[in-house]
Amino acid sequence: MKIETKKLKNFIKKIPRVLAEKFLLTSVFLLIFAFLIGFLIFKFSTSFKGETPSKIESFNKNLYQKVLEKFKEREKIFKEIDQKIYFNPFLEK
Repeated sequence: MKIETKKLKNFIKKIPRVLAEKFLLTSVFLLIFAFLIGFLIFKFSTSFKGETPSKIESFNKNLYQKVLEKFKEREKIFKEIDQKIYFNPFLEK
């Protein structure tokens, strides 16, 4: 069984014309195909094992205090930045 190259070349040359004539059908097919491929990639790339989040067994007060101190330090830094006056390079002298 030999593949005739002339028939194959003619078929390949006709593909763009057929796709252009059936633009709506081609667009719908490609859209559905893209959604299908995207869904399969999403389904197999994420793992749905139904893991339950770990519960906090005890409240660590020391860690909580350290976090509060960090937030206070950041807030202090932001307030200092707001009060600082910067030189405007676009003003004429």
